Amino acid sequence: MKKQRLFSIILALMLILSAVVLAAQGENNIIKDLRLIGKVINKTYENYVDPIDTHKFILGGVKGLLDGLDYHTVYFKPEDYEDLKTSTKGEFGGLGIIIGMRDNILTVISPMEGTPAYRMGLNAGDKIVAIEGKPTKGMDTQSAVDVLRGDPGTEVTLTIVRIGEPEPLVYNLTREIIHIDAVPFAGMIDENIGYLRLARFSEDAGAEVKAAVDSLKALGMKDLIFDLRSNSGGLLNQAIEVASVFLQSGQMVVYTKGKEENTRRNYYSSWGSEFNDGKLIVLQNQGSASASEIVAGAIQDHDRGIILGARSFGKGLVQSVIPLSEDGDALKITTAKYYIPSGRCIQEEDYLDRAESAIIRPDSVVSSSEKETSEEEVLDRWWETSFSLEDEETSADSIPKNAPIYYTSNGRKVFGGGGISPDIYFEPEKVTRLEVELERRNMFFNFAVDYITDKKDFPPDFEVDQTLFEEFVKYVESKDFDYKTIVELRLEEAESAAVELKYDDSISKQLESLRQTVKVEKKKDFEKKRDYIERAIRREFVSKIWGEDANYQYVILDTDPAIAKAVEILRDKDDYYSLLQASEK
Repeated sequence: MKKQRLFSIILALMLILSAVVLAAQGENNIIKDLRLIGKVINKTYENYVDPIDTHKFILGGVKGLLDGLDYHTVYFKPEDYEDLKTSTKGEFGGLGIIIGMRDNILTVISPMEGTPAYRMGLNAGDKIVAIEGKPTKGMDTQSAVDVLRGDPGTEVTLTIVRIGEPEPLVYNLTREIIHIDAVPFAGMIDENIGYLRLARFSEDAGAEVKAAVDSLKALGMKDLIFDLRSNSGGLLNQAIEVASVFLQSGQMVVYTKGKEENTRRNYYSSWGSEFNDGKLIVLQNQGSASASEIVAGAIQDHDRGIILGARSFGKGLVQSVIPLSEDGDALKITTAKYYIPSGRCIQEEDYLDRAESAIIRPDSVVSSSEKETSEEEVLDRWWETSFSLEDEETSADSIPKNAPIYYTSNGRKVFGGGGISPDIYFEPEKVTRLEVELERRNMFFNFAVDYITDKKDFPPDFEVDQTLFEEFVKYVESKDFDYKTIVELRLEEAESAAVELKYDDSISKQLESLRQTVKVEKKKDFEKKRDYIERAIRREFVSKIWGEDANYQYVILDTDPAIAKAVEILRDKDDYYSLLQASEK
């Protein structure tokens, strides 16, 4: 009983202190709510049928408080805080995916190059609906990271839902030590055009980009393709340094702003431009996030270059980590948002559209009926009410509907609404179920491992001839490879519905006839997707024999459609510069 009274007294004193502080700041309405918290804790602790572990009890309350905010505001236990510090270094154990929240579901922001997730074909935008067979509904990003990381060599199973795919995909991935180079490749496409790939804004990203640009200039580079696709970001100070390579000294790169106007902080380019007299195209996709969006947005707003690709992810929340005690625990709180020079906010406001959100958003109130629908539990397929498997609705140029308009230094119209909308929309390649399954089952990688054991006479610029193509097809068939096309899945659904509705047997016969026709067409799929298959075979052979630099130089630069489009624009000087001028169009 004395212990209960002591607990109650201490708790009361803490709540009184909090109330006094908040009242002094003008938050008088919160005093009543603090008293409510105190009453709930006290009455539960005093009357609950079993003894309560007060530490776990309070931590559960802390988690509940933070659940009403965005997914990045979390409490870190001491061991979690250490993991957070580790993740900012260049090396750690895991799968090689950056995850975030979209549609209230764990979502792949981007896979990292050369990692298990990248090799097996996980894509930006993939929804992680289960880990090791357990649904991820309600799981936050930090909890997911804790599960996904583990000892190298161990396996983890992810169930993925992908837009355009009617059924979930199951990936069995083996953890590895993940080491990410900031600049995995820089090289020349021709005598004038350089290419630079930035994979991550790690601790030395700025210095590595600067050194790479200098080396390309020494090789005669006049124009540059700067690839930020699937770059999920990293350190803010490195975003400033990278942007400084392309902007003039003293130009604004980004500013952050919190709840109050006086919290605004401006960041400017830190040195004179290393590359200021050549044409510049920045490649981005929906996996480009955070620091990538800062750099691309600053380049766009200052009319320094052209952004080519799809709209970026829209990850522009700033977190501050506040240590709480000597035990090593901490609180990570979203304290500001990123804004680029035109005034656009990078963050897509989808994190506010949650039924449990405690964030005041008077301009967009969700009705109670909509809340109930969005949270409805669906047996075995709980995600189905959260988003559509159909392609997302955007305009033909990847601009959000009803996006607010802003202006660049030259007076060009650019668009807000979250993320960076490209100057030129370039639709990402759509992959078929055949391609997905070949990658998911490691067919290209395993074929290369088996085939190259005895045959190493492949120069880095080799082409896949008819013999090699046919050997790959035979190899795949020998592995009992099979998959279901979308048409086959639809036919199965139709047949099940016909049986359930007790339709005439003639329906089943017609469906069977269609199924046989589909099988005939399915055998032609390898030939129809020959370009993709040949490119993937070249990728695996060249990477295995000659390394990743050769894969970039001889495969990626030679076959990537977005790079080819960028080269086309750069070679047309008039077209390039006209795109940077304001026009009614």
